[in-house]
Amino acid sequence: MTTTPDEATMKHPPLLDDIILHENDLTEEAKSCFGYHSKILHAFELYRRSILCNEHMTCLGRHRALSEIGKLHTNCKQVLNYMTEHSELLSGNLPPFGPLIIYGLPRTGSTLLQNLLACDPDCRSPLITDMCIDIVPPISRSNSVEHEKRMAARISYFGQIALFEAEAKHIFASHPYFPIDEDYYILRQASFLPFFTMITSDQVSDDGTWLLKELNKDYVYDYHELFLRMLNSVDAPRSHWLLKTPVHSFKLDTILQHYPNAAIVMTHRRLDEVLPSSCSLSWSLGSIHLDKRDAASRNTIKKQTLQFIDKAIECTVEFRTRLDRIHDEKRKNLFDVAYNDLMEQPIATVRRIYDYFGLRWSDEFEGAMQVWLCNNPQGKQGRHSYSLKECDLMIEDIEARYADYITLFQCSPSSDIASASSH
Repeated sequence: MTTTPDEATMKHPPLLDDIILHENDLTEEAKSCFGYHSKILHAFELYRRSILCNEHMTCLGRHRALSEIGKLHTNCKQVLNYMTEHSELLSGNLPPFGPLIIYGLPRTGSTLLQNLLACDPDCRSPLITDMCIDIVPPISRSNSVEHEKRMAARISYFGQIALFEAEAKHIFASHPYFPIDEDYYILRQASFLPFFTMITSDQVSDDGTWLLKELNKDYVYDYHELFLRMLNSVDAPRSHWLLKTPVHSFKLDTILQHYPNAAIVMTHRRLDEVLPSSCSLSWSLGSIHLDKRDAASRNTIKKQTLQFIDKAIECTVEFRTRLDRIHDEKRKNLFDVAYNDLMEQPIATVRRIYDYFGLRWSDEFEGAMQVWLCNNPQGKQGRHSYSLKECDLMIEDIEARYADYITLFQCSPSSDIASASSH
């Protein structure tokens, strides 16, 4: 990841200008067992075409994007083949409680919360080395030698796509990197790529059609459950799995169909902070594929980010309002966390979550959280600056545009966000 542009030119092969996606290495048994494989291939093929048609992508950006979808599809096929060969794992049991799923809008403190909750020795949250590089066969957390090899392979992959140190630092300042990461990396292998779509298409519609197409992919949670069962087969947690990604906002009903015992923690933050921070992060991630001087590309990503937030809020409000209205039993498995509470009292906030769900607290868990907080102060990987002006929105616009969400979760830009509660 410390490669300079000149070194990349000397060390790495010519940049990709196209790839061939295929299923030659997917067994016939896997195709028969997992019928959604063809939908995944079709979706990746659409991404490939979008990448080739996007005139705003740089040659290096196109190389990176094509490399990524090729790698994701390869990972998916490897998992499908592995689970076909080990079909007994399909009927294996996940822990009776959970998963404990953190979701909320982007930039609401969910990464901090995930890392704190993952300090519990009785739970397990996927590692980046579980989800990205050489993912089969699955390995236990205790296999540090193999995890180190996988991390080295991931760094080598960054070199292959010429991700330079300055670019990586800029991204990590916006979204810090940790060994434990969000399970969006699993969904990506099944072609669920709403963030990636922002940089593969240079056209944006007012109705957010690009995102609606992404959301019409229920099969991605078939793959998600398959992947989790694969990991669980070699290293099941004593208590529960811990998952986190903002994109779960779009598919909460589907998640509960796959994980009926799920416990959900929703994070909240003032929208006048969420919106500009999200736009800034999207540009940090997208700009490595695009000409940073291209105002049109930046405006497209900004517009798509706001459409992403709009849809996430719409889905969240509909889901929560429906559960509250019918007094659904699943409502008991929801807990709200305020960003301010999490930042000011992180361990106390986690304690409230554990008390609410009846999970076992331990001195070992609390001590591990204290160590993690000491070793990872805010801003350690860089400072992320942003302003509301970048979104072309005023506070008054936010109050009107997201009135239902603000009323439901009491997170008005003009007042402090509500404290954590079970509503």
